[in-house]
Amino acid sequence: MGIEKRRYPRVKVKFSVEYRGKNIWQNAEIDNISRGGMFIVTEKIEPPGTNIELIFEVGKTKRKIQVQGVVVWTRTQPQYNQEGKFLPQGMGIQFIKIFPGEAENFLANLIEEWRNE
Repeated sequence: MGIEKRRYPRVKVKFSVEYRGKNIWQNAEIDNISRGGMFIVTEKIEPPGTNIELIFEVGKTKRKIQVQGVVVWTRTQPQYNQEGKFLPQGMGIQFIKIFPGEAENFLANLIEEWRNE
């Protein structure tokens, strides 16, 4: 098993996200999220290093959050890990900037709540 390189713990979630890299807006699903980034499940994969814009709604109030990020890694084909767990194709996104400014704390608090459920 590889060494975990993430700064923040991930939370498994399932909700919609719209994103745009080099091309038009696409719909995808967020598979997991942390304070520093997310993995989105999609067949429309942008190459690592691509700047990407994401919009998604979270929480009971469906608060809209906009994020500027960068693709840091991709999984171009679905696969299974060593434990037999299914891993969908998609992109690992690192957050660069979250809008509006206070949304960063809102998202951090929400992720902490999800971790404790």
